[in-house]
Amino acid sequence: MEALTYDRALAYRDELPPSEYETWQPAKLMAVLIDIDPTADQDSSLRIGREEEYGVVAPAMTLLGSERVLSMATLKGHYHALGSYLHTQSLKQRRSGTPLDFYKMRSRCEKIAEAIRKVLSSSVLHITLGNFFTLPCMECEKPIRRRFPHGKSEVNADCRECDASYTLVDKGNGQVKWNPRQQQVECGRDGCGHEITLWVREITVGRFWQCPKCDGRNTLGIGIVHEPA
Repeated sequence: MEALTYDRALAYRDELPPSEYETWQPAKLMAVLIDIDPTADQDSSLRIGREEEYGVVAPAMTLLGSERVLSMATLKGHYHALGSYLHTQSLKQRRSGTPLDFYKMRSRCEKIAEAIRKVLSSSVLHITLGNFFTLPCMECEKPIRRRFPHGKSEVNADCRECDASYTLVDKGNGQVKWNPRQQQVECGRDGCGHEITLWVREITVGRFWQCPKCDGRNTLGIGIVHEPA
């Protein structure tokens, strides 16, 4: 189950946040993939055909193959239970006198094996079709590529090179608007009034900046603390 989920994640490696690379529990990793693509844990089939009318499904479609995916439901239902079978009973479990239910254990293992068998018998692997949009980051100019899942009106996109983040809003006709996720923050000194623009991801406890107007230092905490020059 771990190997299949990690292998599935490789199909999304260009979209997977670096902070999630160390996520090793399959259900947690799959949750990240589903956030990127709501269909990440769903079975799918790939068909092609020549359209007779643009935008209308072709009357004759040829099946190229189908993929079975280890779903979130399967991972949640079996992963931790299977893990408990791999360890010797604790002293507390032994003292309780609760015997192992080997019939139940075997039945679960057979269900897991069947689910894995279906995944491994897929005729195509890692179907990840989707609508993608790319924009040079306003801050560092590095390209940001984001999938826009079907049925959503907006999604967030983060730059991997800097703190910039955006909200993509569906404008229809295959168009989206990139709105920078920023916040105006005022200097903490009474009477100064100077404002700077921070990216939402910059607003963290301990972040500080030097006010260009009064030269004082502002530090983000529970509130804004001003230190006079």
